[in-house]
Amino acid sequence: MGPPQVWNYQLIGPTHIRNTMTIPILRRRSRTVSLSTIGGVLSDGIATINETIEPRAQFWDEWNKTALEKKGPLWIALGDSVTQGIGSSTPETSYVFIVLERLIHRSGLPWRVLNLSMSGGRFADVTTHQLPALKATGLSADLVTSIIGSNDIMWRRNKAGIEKDARLMLDALPRGTFLSKVSRSQKNDRRGLINAAFSESQKSGKVHLFNAWNWPTGTGMWAEDRFHPNDGAYKLIANNLWAALLENNDFKIQ
Repeated sequence: MGPPQVWNYQLIGPTHIRNTMTIPILRRRSRTVSLSTIGGVLSDGIATINETIEPRAQFWDEWNKTALEKKGPLWIALGDSVTQGIGSSTPETSYVFIVLERLIHRSGLPWRVLNLSMSGGRFADVTTHQLPALKATGLSADLVTSIIGSNDIMWRRNKAGIEKDARLMLDALPRGTFLSKVSRSQKNDRRGLINAAFSESQKSGKVHLFNAWNWPTGTGMWAEDRFHPNDGAYKLIANNLWAALLENNDFKIQ
């Protein structure tokens, strides 16, 4: 990676607040019966991963509390279970943790991250829960990223509703957000609508697109549930986001 170099970024607002500020508990309301819970009964792998969801969310709850007490450049991570790191063996092997360490190492600055994602998160959750949680802190972020959309593709059928929610989220995202294209899916009509909306937003200068799912192979890259990434895949996701940051003029190594 070469010797540490200075990271060029612009502070756009205050990066710390009083210790009395808190982040709300961000969870998606669980259905009594869902495909995930049914799958957990039928598959040991799904059950194993399902059991990690709440403990991982609690880890980030505590992490966020600590981050609020610190000073330094602020990264806001939005999204779903991928940003929670579900499927990774530990939080330290999630893409958020990997990229945070790289930010700190390359810049020599005490970067911190607030992880506002939620497992099962959809476009509407970013708009109505995650971004309002950021706004309530009064903080201005130096970096905002989002990996979102897989749950909308997997569990929804109304194409018009999916596209509407995607566009509402795009309108609400802070300008300059690094947003991943949606993952591969056989439901190409939904994926096409979403990526078209994303591309329009990028052309307008609102977001910077990257592809978290640009992997050389999917073989051996999935956790026990065959749905979430594993440690190897999370490293690839981290690399894809990192490359997008390095190629962007606002986050360019000088």
